[in-house]
Amino acid sequence: MEAEAESAGVAPAGGSPTAAPAARAASNAQSLAVDTPVARPLPKRNVITRRIFILGGFWSAMGLLLVGLLGSPLDFMWIRKLRGFGGPIPVSPDRVPPAGGEPVRIFEGRFWLVNLEAGTTPNGEETPGGVIALWTKCPHLGCTVPWNAGFSFQGRKGWFRCPCHNSTYTKEGGVIVFGPAPRPMDVFPIEVQDNLSLIVQTGRQFEFTGSPNNPSRAVPLEPGNTTPPPA
Repeated sequence: MEAEAESAGVAPAGGSPTAAPAARAASNAQSLAVDTPVARPLPKRNVITRRIFILGGFWSAMGLLLVGLLGSPLDFMWIRKLRGFGGPIPVSPDRVPPAGGEPVRIFEGRFWLVNLEAGTTPNGEETPGGVIALWTKCPHLGCTVPWNAGFSFQGRKGWFRCPCHNSTYTKEGGVIVFGPAPRPMDVFPIEVQDNLSLIVQTGRQFEFTGSPNNPSRAVPLEPGNTTPPPA
């Protein structure tokens, strides 16, 4: 009877008239349920905002402007260890000419190294003997003065002779004897080291140091000796 009542939609005796339809509705709802995944937020992207982009461009441009304005002056003022002409030039003992020998050209320092014999020079100057560094630049107009071993003048051979205007200088100290040069060849200071090597100070600051007393400024080859100042 109860089965017939259920099939007829009539509640069985003693039961609620709405219980059967409610049970069926719950069963149908469970069969229609969908397993929907839980939504998760996407990770935050590193997006460059317009404000950051404009500020970055502005400060980049300012940095480039400062480099352009200050880069060259700072590079010019930056202290560097000078090598070659304009700084100290080391000369090893094997490059020093013998006393009375022919001058040796030190290309990296732009000077002639001469080793004078002590006594009176053929030109009449007194010298203690020793080494002297003569700038190769002619005091007249700046031409490079070569050593001319075969050139004869005043009855002897071997002179420094400028090819531009024929200014002629003695081997013993670069004293001017002929030509338009206003003074003898300029002299670079020398310091003799313990092993008899030399340190020669070079640079344009020694311009106008040439004088007729160049032979007296020769440095004897003994440790610690230095070139005396011009008189």
